[in-house]
Amino acid sequence: MGRVLSAFIAAGLSASVSFAAEKDPLQIIVSLKNQHLSVYRGGQQIAESNISSGKPGYDSPTGIFSVLQKNRHHRSNIYSNAPMPYMQRLTWSGIALHGSNSVPAYPASHGCIRLPNRFARKLFSLDTRGAHVIIEEEATKPLPVSHSTLFQPKTTWHQNRDYDRWVNEHIRHRNAGFVTGRTDLPVRILVTRRTHKDDLREVQRLLNHLGYEAGEVDGLMGPMTWAAITAFQNARKEKADGQINNVLIDALYEQAGETRPPNGRVLVRQHQQPLYEAEISIRDADQPLGSHLLTVSNFDAENQTTDWLSVSLNDRVHRKVHLKNGSQMDETTARRSVMQALQRLEMDAKTREQISRLLTPGSSVSISDNGLSIETGAKGTDFIVLTKPRQNDGLVAKKVVAKNSG
Repeated sequence: MGRVLSAFIAAGLSASVSFAAEKDPLQIIVSLKNQHLSVYRGGQQIAESNISSGKPGYDSPTGIFSVLQKNRHHRSNIYSNAPMPYMQRLTWSGIALHGSNSVPAYPASHGCIRLPNRFARKLFSLDTRGAHVIIEEEATKPLPVSHSTLFQPKTTWHQNRDYDRWVNEHIRHRNAGFVTGRTDLPVRILVTRRTHKDDLREVQRLLNHLGYEAGEVDGLMGPMTWAAITAFQNARKEKADGQINNVLIDALYEQAGETRPPNGRVLVRQHQQPLYEAEISIRDADQPLGSHLLTVSNFDAENQTTDWLSVSLNDRVHRKVHLKNGSQMDETTARRSVMQALQRLEMDAKTREQISRLLTPGSSVSISDNGLSIETGAKGTDFIVLTKPRQNDGLVAKKVVAKNSG
C-alpha cells in the first residue's frame, strides 16, 4: 500500500491515509458538476483527479455502482475500436472508468468517466475489483454514521470433528434455517420498496394459482394478464377494468388464503450472486427513503463490531413505485437524511441475525426507493442503484449495445 501511495504523490496527486483506514475498502466518488474524482479508503481521501464525463446526449448515469471487470488493454466495440486503457467496468451496458489522452475540464465522453492515463494506470494498480463507485452531480464524501438499525458482525460456529458431539449438535441446531456465505468476500445488501412490478408479479402468480391463466410471472402487463384480471373481477361482480390497485391485490390474497407481504424487501448478494432475501416493513410509506450507500469501516470480527460510513445521493422516486395506500410519493429530486431512513426500517430478529452472520469486511448496504434497477442483472452484478431514473429507462436500456463504451 505504501508504494502505491508514494506513486500517487510522485504523480502530483493529492494523497493522504491514516493507519486506522488501512483495512477499509476503497470507495471512488465522482462529481459531475466539478468534473472531479476522489478515492477514499474508509473515511480518508487518498487520491484525486480531474475527469471528463459524458457530453450532452451521452450523459453519464448517476448512482451507486461497483467495479465489475478490469481490462488493461480494452477497446470500444462500437466507437471505432477506440482504445480505453486501464478500463474498469461499472455496468454491462457500457459505462466504465478508463484512461484517455483527452480529458478536458468539461463533459466530453460517450458516457464513460475519462481519466488522465497516468492516473488511470495508478488507480488500476489498486485492488479496486468490487469497489463501490458513486457518480453524483455534487461533490460528497463518506461520513461516519451510527444507528441501532445498522448490522454488527456475528460469529457463526461450524461443526468440527474435534468437538464433543453434544457441542456439534448444539451448533447444528443453532445454525438451522440460516444461510451460510463466504467469509473472505464482502456481501452487498439492498434495502428497497416493493414496486409496482413486484405487485404485478404477485398478481400474476396469484391469478395462476386461482386458475385464471395470467401467463408467465414476469411483472409485465400483457393481454393474458389483463384478461385474467378482468375475468377475476367479473367473477366477483366488480367493474372489469383490468386495473391493478389495492382493492384487486387485497382480494387476490384473500381468495388465495394468503397474507399480503410488507412493503419492503432486503436482498443480499455475494460474489455478484443472489444469496438471501427477506421481507421488511417501511414506516411512513408515503415518505421517500432516499438513496444511500453505507459501508463497513474498522471491521472487527473478533470483537463482533464494525463502524459504518455513509454517503447520501440526490434522487427522486420512480413513477412506477406502488404504495400500499395507493398514493404516489413526491418525485422531487432531493438528498434525504440517512438517519431518518434508518429509523423507518423494521425487520424481525431472524432476518437481522441472518444478515449479521453474513457480514464481512468490505460489506455494504444500499438503500433505494426504486427497487432493482435495469442495470442490476439476475447474476453478474452487485446491486446497481440508478438515481434520477427516467420514465423510459427500460426502453433506453434495450437500445444500448452490450459492452459498448466511450
